[in-house]
Amino acid sequence: MSELDTWQHHWHPALQLWSEHLQLQEPLWLFDVKATQSAGLTDNIAAIRLASQRVMVNLPMVIERDLTDFALEILAHEIGHHVYAPANMTRHLQLLAVIRQALPSVEQQAPLVANLYTDLLINHRLQRHTHCRMDQLYQRLNTGQGSPLWTLYMRIYERLWQLAPGTLTPADISPEMEGDAWLGSRIIKVYSKDWLTGASRFASLLLSYLIDEAESAAATFATLQDTAEAGQGYQGTGVLQVPRIDTLHPSRDTELTDLPATTDGEDPTHDGEQGVSSRGQALEPQDAFEILKAAGVDITRHDAAVRYYRDAVRPYLLPFPSRVTPSPGEFLREGVEVWQAGDDPADIDWFATLLAGNPPIPGFTTQKAVYGQDSPDAQQHQPCDLDLYVDSSGSMPNPQQRISYPALAGALLCVSALRAGAAVQVTLWSGAHQCLATEGFIRNETAALQVLTGFFGGGTSFPLKQLRTTYAQPRQTPTQVVMLSDDGISSMFQDDEAGTPGEQISARTLQHCQGAGHWVLDLPYDLDDPRLQQSSWLKSAMERIQLGQQQGWQVYRVNGLEPMLQFAREFSRQYYGADATSQGER
Repeated sequence: MSELDTWQHHWHPALQLWSEHLQLQEPLWLFDVKATQSAGLTDNIAAIRLASQRVMVNLPMVIERDLTDFALEILAHEIGHHVYAPANMTRHLQLLAVIRQALPSVEQQAPLVANLYTDLLINHRLQRHTHCRMDQLYQRLNTGQGSPLWTLYMRIYERLWQLAPGTLTPADISPEMEGDAWLGSRIIKVYSKDWLTGASRFASLLLSYLIDEAESAAATFATLQDTAEAGQGYQGTGVLQVPRIDTLHPSRDTELTDLPATTDGEDPTHDGEQGVSSRGQALEPQDAFEILKAAGVDITRHDAAVRYYRDAVRPYLLPFPSRVTPSPGEFLREGVEVWQAGDDPADIDWFATLLAGNPPIPGFTTQKAVYGQDSPDAQQHQPCDLDLYVDSSGSMPNPQQRISYPALAGALLCVSALRAGAAVQVTLWSGAHQCLATEGFIRNETAALQVLTGFFGGGTSFPLKQLRTTYAQPRQTPTQVVMLSDDGISSMFQDDEAGTPGEQISARTLQHCQGAGHWVLDLPYDLDDPRLQQSSWLKSAMERIQLGQQQGWQVYRVNGLEPMLQFAREFSRQYYGADATSQGER
């Protein structure tokens, strides 16, 4: 039997160790160095890809390490990653997020810790509940001699499987490491079902070892890292929040030790059963990007931000404002009349002409059908287009690093408009010559969000040229013009580069948009607050904003940026449903 035949022979028995009904496509067998390099398995025995649900086996490495007689164990282990831990990409991303929180200063080691932890869960189940020889496999793989982290890891296996000291590790290890190994084995037993909490405890246990071996840890466990690139090829959603799990060293976890339970006052870091609170913990865009990268996803920071905000607005989505317009009725046949010279010959109804019983004489006995239009009782919804302007000056947060509520509110408006069939134009602006916009009104969600999640962080100068060009002529489709900013919106009333007064461009915009104009402004004061008189700049800015109100701009004052999301939700709801007709005319 050839090497490949041996591995193929053990594939179905390995599947049956997990379930009689489990189906996975046959592994990708890699036969040479070129194939392993292309798949990213230069040092690994095997690996998984969660996006394609595929197992890959590095046959040259298997032969080099003389592991063919452990084909069943290796295949069953890889299958375990697909059906148990992490099982899918969402759980894998959550796992990495939880572990990163427990590894301050060495967050980059989260993929390794996640791999080691899920291997423990899978191997313990296979060793205890099947005939797999996981202990003998690790005796064959024992290549980390001299590494305290490797010794600890192997000692945890010895304790889990009740092996004699020295089976996988040196017989004499320090009492401190012995205690850590005991805690590690307890984590696997106690948190086998709540394994996200267990992952946090396991990462805290390994933290000091990882700090000491920061540069060598990855090389020590290179052969075992089968989930390091598990997210390769993944195009789905990321994670926006993870279960709130307290970072707690396992020696202080009363679920693992015989220590008495502490009160909330004695240990403020432990707030409930198994350290998990009822509410999740939100992630910032920067965290979401780092987690995707840690999972092996090939993605840029900007593209990760696009995914983040697209996912974040999904719970709030509503159809965008629409105007009800009469629909032309259907054409119905009402009868016939004489076809006369000069009419289109194609209009002659020869059947009706012959049915009359007279010889067909053009202009005298020829007939043509007469049609009438049905009453236009049926109505159709015409969604309003969206023209969105988002302030990206230095007073606004960078949406690629931390949550930006202007970007989140804008994403909600854009995605809602596109779902309703409208077109959107997005303009991101800051100082002079700092303007990024979509190519006119588009129906491409990704392109709109790419503009929206950009960042300038410069001065404040409204892009009047964009506004002037867009509304040089009346819009054919009713358009809602929405601007998310602060007092920097007052720069809209400066002269543009051609000397055209901003006041004139603003008035033309309201006249030609065929919809309405909305300013959503982060203003700490009311427009008529007497304290504004103490600053000549603020006084001038508020006077310009009041001028905008007089022109017809609807001003929504919010205190802070977060309420902009609430505005976006209410705005979408206001223009939706039975009242859409009247609202669309505003």
